[in-house]
This record gives sequence, C-alpha cells and structure tokens, in this order.
Amino acid sequence: MRSNPSRTRVLLLSLLAAAVIWLFNELNKEGYTLQVRYPIQLTYNDSVYVPLTPLPKSVTATLIGNGWALLRKTLSFTVAPVAFEIANPLVTRTLDASMLSSVMSQQVRDVQIRNVAADTNMIDFDERQIKTCVLMADSTDIDLAPNFVISSLINLTPRTVTFDGPSLLVNDIADTIRVKVPAKKIRGNYDEELRIPYPQSMLVKPSVEKVFVSFEVAELLRKVPSKTDTKAAK
Repeated sequence: MRSNPSRTRVLLLSLLAAAVIWLFNELNKEGYTLQVRYPIQLTYNDSVYVPLTPLPKSVTATLIGNGWALLRKTLSFTVAPVAFEIANPLVTRTLDASMLSSVMSQQVRDVQIRNVAADTNMIDFDERQIKTCVLMADSTDIDLAPNFVISSLINLTPRTVTFDGPSLLVNDIADTIRVKVPAKKIRGNYDEELRIPYPQSMLVKPSVEKVFVSFEVAELLRKVPSKTDTKAAK
C-alpha cells in the first residue's frame, strides 16, 4: 500500500498536468483581447532635424488574437519596435493615432490592432545646425600680481569649438567665445584647463568642453637710480 506522501505527490503531478493541458488549450483559442504598451521607434532625417522634446517610445494599444500571440506581445524582449516615419518634422506637431494604428497593422501581422494612443501626441522639431566658434582668452580680465605682466602670446588649445544642435539655440552662440581666466594675483607662468562658456543645454553638443590656456608671466624690474640721476636730482 502506498504511503500518504507518495499518493499526495501523484495527485499534485496529476493536477499540474491537467493545468498545463488546460492552459495550452486556452492559449490556442482565438478572440482574446489585451491592452499593452507597445514599443515604437520614430524615424526621421537626423542629419537635418533634431527633436526639441523627448520622443514617445511606446504606445498603448488593444491587441486581439489567440492566446499564444498575445503572450508573446507581453514579453517586451521578443517584440520588435514598430517603425513610424516622420516625413516633415518641421510641419508635424502631433502623432496621428489612426496613422499609427495603420502602420502597426502593417508591421504586426499576428494580431489585430485597436485603440492606439501614444504616451504623448505632441512632438517638436527644429533644423539641425552645426557652428564653429573661435576661442579667445579674455585678456582684459586677467588678474596679475602687482608689478607683473604677460610676457608671451596667450595660447589656447584648441582654438575653435564646434556646436551641434537645434538652430534656435546654436545660432544664439557668439561667433567668438571669450574664456575668462579665474585665477587671482597671478605671478607665475599660467597653464590651466578651463571650461568653455556657452548656453548649457542637453540639446547642444560641443566638440570639446574645455580648453587649455597658457601664457608666460614676468616681473617688471625696478630701475636702480644711477649716480648721474642722483646728481641731477640734487
């Protein structure tokens, strides 16, 4: 006669097998409905345009299909994003839900798509602008110790910086950027890496963010009075 633990194990295995068979039968049925967040990828000519606000990366959609297809859609790592092209970024201000639904229906073949809504319908683009600016040390504001002078050229490396971003921001950057030397009472040769001043924005990307500034400093020698000067003073 079997022990109670053995009978319990057999019963549990039988229930598990029945549950698996039931689940497989259910997943094979059609007509299930599921609302999911579906990944999308907005495409545009990024060599000409740049988005001013974050683009939506998913939409909420109602999917209709058999259980297996809907189960795959709930596993985000198995779902390829739907590519949606923005042909005229400067003109397009919103995402058309009906057009999104149509594009999704063309690219997602194993389920039906209904009730598509983006996380945000608003999109905003500007023309991409690339501008090169000259870097120059602000020599009028260099603070030297008394009786000291700059005795060489002021060297900057690099001498130019290129900005890449939306035109409304990049065009506001001056053609010549003056770099201030923050040190006080300088009395020795100067060689420091300084941050380039420009309007900070996540949308504007500089080719470099810092510049090396160097120059030599010399002390003015006081003139020692000669005997002739002393007699003349008398």
